[in-house]
Amino acid sequence: MSLAAFGMSGGPVLAQDDWPADAITVVVAYPAGGGTDTAIRAMTEIVTEELGQPILVQNVGGAGGGVAASQVARENADGYTLLATNSTSITLAPLVQKGLYDMDSFDHVAILGDFQNAIFTGPDQPYNTLDELIETVKSEGRAMTYASQLAIDRLLMHYIAKERDFELRPVPVNGGSGAVQAVLAGDVDVAFSGGSWRPIVEAGDAKSLFAASYDRLKVAPDLTSMKDLEFEFGVTSRISLHAPAGVPAERLEKISAAFGKAVNGEMAQRVGEKRSMDMTFRGYDEAGKLMQQERETYEHILDAVGPETLKGQ
Repeated sequence: MSLAAFGMSGGPVLAQDDWPADAITVVVAYPAGGGTDTAIRAMTEIVTEELGQPILVQNVGGAGGGVAASQVARENADGYTLLATNSTSITLAPLVQKGLYDMDSFDHVAILGDFQNAIFTGPDQPYNTLDELIETVKSEGRAMTYASQLAIDRLLMHYIAKERDFELRPVPVNGGSGAVQAVLAGDVDVAFSGGSWRPIVEAGDAKSLFAASYDRLKVAPDLTSMKDLEFEFGVTSRISLHAPAGVPAERLEKISAAFGKAVNGEMAQRVGEKRSMDMTFRGYDEAGKLMQQERETYEHILDAVGPETLKGQ
């Protein structure tokens, strides 16, 4: 063995290409079958080929991604355990409720795609825009009702209500399917969705009012955005990939590059189209910056509405 293969202590030094030497586990922060889970599973074959080791998917649901995030934050910082989640579980959740982790608990490896967040309503409702909806509820002397499932939708709706001065009443539902059911049954005026709105809108069973994001959506470029409505902020949630803080940068870059190839693969793009997700990859160099920008947006909105508005709703 050549001298270059030994460190100062005389022991062997593994080359960068020797990592990984074992399987890598991706902990998906939601039950099997959801958008994040389906997207990750569509990428595992290519990532396995790129890294030369099996990619194992473990579903750990609970607390809107918080259970999985807490688990991965405690793992060894060696790159063998990763977290795939909705970015809001890292950027927003620790602001709303202090837990066992924060943004600094993780290295942010990559952004794998963007959810196409929008506000939608039933097809027979008399309003087609946010302004018409506000005019309707005010003329009827009542609160606007919305299907509430996540901290992000509560934050968004409280922000809009404060800026446009109307009363708001959340109706708790269970997940995206619960939000769709509440709208179709006429139990609420509107609901927030990360993608389940698109198929029913295209089928004529619902209509979209506006995008929840600051900029227009890739899958619906004609849909009015929060910027178009002259709001200072919008909300965006992403499929994000993380590792416990402290993993060597060369390993994170290697993981990121492998997922970058996988995101652009046919299977992942097909899942994105079916699930109304924009599967656009942002790598290790950009992911941390985007996560920080998202965090700052939520901090600004929370400053505007007050964190107490989210309690118990």
